[in-house]
Amino acid sequence: MSQSPPRALLALARATTIVMFAVVLAGFLVTETGSAQGCGRHWPLCEGQFTPPFNLHGMVEYGHRFLSSIVGVLVLALAIWAWRRWGRRLEVRLYALLMLLFTMIQALLGAEAVLFPTSPAVLASHFGISLVALGATLALDVRLHETALPRGAPRSRPALPGPLRALVCGYFAYLFLLVYSGAYVAHTGTGMLCGTSWPLCLATPLPALGGGTWIPFLHRFGAFLAVLWTLAVYLALRPYARTRPDALARARLAVLAVLAQAFSGWYLVASGLALPAVMLHITLMVLLFSLATALLLAVLRTPADLAAPSALPGSRLPSASA
Repeated sequence: MSQSPPRALLALARATTIVMFAVVLAGFLVTETGSAQGCGRHWPLCEGQFTPPFNLHGMVEYGHRFLSSIVGVLVLALAIWAWRRWGRRLEVRLYALLMLLFTMIQALLGAEAVLFPTSPAVLASHFGISLVALGATLALDVRLHETALPRGAPRSRPALPGPLRALVCGYFAYLFLLVYSGAYVAHTGTGMLCGTSWPLCLATPLPALGGGTWIPFLHRFGAFLAVLWTLAVYLALRPYARTRPDALARARLAVLAVLAQAFSGWYLVASGLALPAVMLHITLMVLLFSLATALLLAVLRTPADLAAPSALPGSRLPSASA
């Protein structure tokens, strides 16, 4: 009789999270290399064929579609297995459904972007939906691994105060909007309208915001607020270092990630939006969002959330053969 998810299920959850992370980055690589039409107006085939054309844009777009197909299979397998094995947990059912739903929406928006010309706002929404799919996958991955913890572990992790939870919930939502604004900057091609000055826009605290300058300006200002908010979350969690070291550790990593993200913003501007700088910037941004997701799960967690299924009222212990 086992009280923990099988190792194969945990490995599948971690692999799905990693591939989903790679899919999000590959989608942004498609945008930055101008490869969205690398397979023409054909979907899911590439130029009407199963094999891609042997050129840069075709290979980049085909690689993104190939990764997306792999993640689709992994998501379906993980959702079915997690539901059958740990479906008594409401969170498991919720995260599995969100993961499936937003992975499907992500695929449909990707198809729409290929088959029909669309606006930068819709293209940025495709990236936002991809982040939601990643967040749901990561949440399921984290919860399954936490379920494998010893039953006695949660008793030393009390719930955090409501205001602190609200602070982190707001932080998570704000980061999502910030990432969306970054995708919108990329899809509108306005990244260099603030010139090469950094962190100011056009070397002034409040530049004239005509001609689209407001788009990168708001993103930069939002990034500055994100640094302050991350530090505020970390400082608010420091008094709980002994009782909730898990939440504090994730907040500490978020501080490191947001500072690295700020540095990558300078590198991005100094390089004139060079592709390596763009990919470093977006990788750190997605990493920061992932850490914020893990932090949100830690802050919302209560001791009962980590209890083994056998300890939950009315639950039955899954058989070893399940």
